[in-house]
Amino acid sequence: MNKDVPLFAPPTSHSRRWNPFSPYRPAVRRICRSIRRLYPLLPVLVACALPMAAQQRPLQTEDPTILKAGRASLEFGFDFLQDAKFPVSGLRGDQTGLGVMGLHISLAGVAEVQMDWTAHNLLSVTESTPAPVRPHLSSGGTATSDYGDLFLSTKIRMLHESDLKPSLGFFTSVQVPNASTAKGLGLNATQYRGGILVGKHFGELHVFGNLGLGILANPVLAGAQNDVMLYGLAGIYPLTSKVNLAGEVFGHRNSRHQAPLGTESLSQFRMGLQVHAGGLRWDVAAVAGLAHHSPRSGIVFGLTKQFDSFLSPKH
Repeated sequence: MNKDVPLFAPPTSHSRRWNPFSPYRPAVRRICRSIRRLYPLLPVLVACALPMAAQQRPLQTEDPTILKAGRASLEFGFDFLQDAKFPVSGLRGDQTGLGVMGLHISLAGVAEVQMDWTAHNLLSVTESTPAPVRPHLSSGGTATSDYGDLFLSTKIRMLHESDLKPSLGFFTSVQVPNASTAKGLGLNATQYRGGILVGKHFGELHVFGNLGLGILANPVLAGAQNDVMLYGLAGIYPLTSKVNLAGEVFGHRNSRHQAPLGTESLSQFRMGLQVHAGGLRWDVAAVAGLAHHSPRSGIVFGLTKQFDSFLSPKH
């Protein structure tokens, strides 16, 4: 246990739901109003949209498809997850991720480097139980906020798809511990993930999946780790020339009889839409938790812009 983290004696439990007067509720309301203003524009934007290649958001399963040589993509969005759980700090509540960002850069069309980060996570605390780490909470013990962790990843294509063979790739990722245990939302531990990527088209349906290994440091016991199995299965189907239906199941499975705190099995189901409009790809998806420690439900929204990177021959 980190002795530098001040002790906070939270109540053993309190079951208040989302507090409309929490300090960050006005920001969430402004975002929702901005999204509603886009609704009347969608038919116009879709009519003038330019096609773009299907890529990542709102899915978490990694597609073995690589951006074209010299291209890059910038993602931006927000997440709202109900009943998110943080076993190391004993917190649970409704989590809002503001500024969910990703920058993906193609390397000669055979590999991608990726940087993904959440600018700010905010948690409206609905329950606080005794745990190894006791964080600072604000608003009388009903809220906390912090930066998100940075993910540095590489994706490499090893085999092109053909009529008989699927596409094949490899990914590796490191999670840098930016979030602090003092706020209750971080683990202060570097995590590693890696595995294989497989993809195949069946007519217009694009199916792809991941299988790999995660090496998760034990945030409570120094020098210990937990190895978990990573998995993901996703599909993208074009409903029209500008709208795609996207869905997936992804997560990781604990390999031990009893997982160390912070390394429990997690699993989610996502279903949503990608809309190519105005030179951007807009996305929205509903989230449902499939494991005990996963958020119960939620919604994600964002947009993606592709552009020529500094590696483009045009530069």
